[in-house]
Amino acid sequence: MNIVCKSYIKEFLKTFLILLFSMSLLLSIVGLIEKIDDFMPYKPSAVFFVKYGLYSIPRYIFYLIPFVTLVTSLFIFSVGVRSREFLILSVSGGKLRVLLKPFLILGIVISISGFIFGEFIQPEFTKKLNIMVEELTMKGKSSVQKNIFLRAKDGTVIKIGEYLAGQRKAKDVKAFIIKNNILTKRIDAQETEIKENSWIFKNALIYDFLSGKVEKSELTDYPINLKISVATFKDIKKIEEFGIVELIQKRKELKRAGLSNPKIDTDISGRLSYNFVTFFMMVLGISLPLGAHEKFIFIFSKTRGGSSGIITVGIGLLITIVYWLVYSLFMFMGYSKILPSFVSPWITPLIFGFVSMKLFYAIKQ
Repeated sequence: MNIVCKSYIKEFLKTFLILLFSMSLLLSIVGLIEKIDDFMPYKPSAVFFVKYGLYSIPRYIFYLIPFVTLVTSLFIFSVGVRSREFLILSVSGGKLRVLLKPFLILGIVISISGFIFGEFIQPEFTKKLNIMVEELTMKGKSSVQKNIFLRAKDGTVIKIGEYLAGQRKAKDVKAFIIKNNILTKRIDAQETEIKENSWIFKNALIYDFLSGKVEKSELTDYPINLKISVATFKDIKKIEEFGIVELIQKRKELKRAGLSNPKIDTDISGRLSYNFVTFFMMVLGISLPLGAHEKFIFIFSKTRGGSSGIITVGIGLLITIVYWLVYSLFMFMGYSKILPSFVSPWITPLIFGFVSMKLFYAIKQ
């Protein structure tokens, strides 16, 4: 690695870290300001706001890594284009793409670091953040989940209108008792107490389809052995708290219960594909300023002073917006099963990856 490449890598890392942490801090403050009106009725302390801001930063860092990688590489290499340093290196006998290999390796290192950060660090801070908010907003209240569907090991299907997690009680419960693939009974209860292997239905109507009778019962104890805990559904709603390994475990739990959740399937695949985006953004940020296409080179070579930084950020922001719009579209298709859940999150990274590598190999040697 020559002296010029070393100085550019050093400058890249400095700019990258400054942008990443400053933008994450700024977005954390903006996010806190937007939430203040929601928190004020609960009279939070100043410490709560400080913790909320700090715990939010890792989440923004994780999502900003690809964007900051793109903007930094665009900025650093546009400086190299204006100073003609890379042109001089190329003319003096060095192959430009070979000289750029250290930056590709750096892109891989940043991608791996982003994966580790998103898998182990960011979820922990997000959990702490959600717990802190729940403790503030749910003082004296029970956590409520609505419209949950469950299936017991004997085939009984249960619909829960509201589940009060703290009290282990449910409201507006309907139990459909199935024997030998035949619906034999239906129990409609206003309130249900959930125990380990049995549920106590209160103020219930019992429809016996075999005898044709309808009975009213103030208290009915019925054995129900669930395939999966009701609490699991609370966890599913907080997918951002989990790393890939934990998401796979949740998916296995649901599969054992005979249930599927396309959101979990899509998010697992999305987490894996997201880590390639940073590398492709690095390649794209290198290729555009170095004249991968004649349409782009004049933008980076003619700008001077402060305007170059604004143009660089603008280009980076435009590319990022386009990426997220296309990515969100394919994620929606995965959630709604229009496309296979494990395929849809990969389409956008592969498209951008193909374009990035094509532009990179179009750089003149």
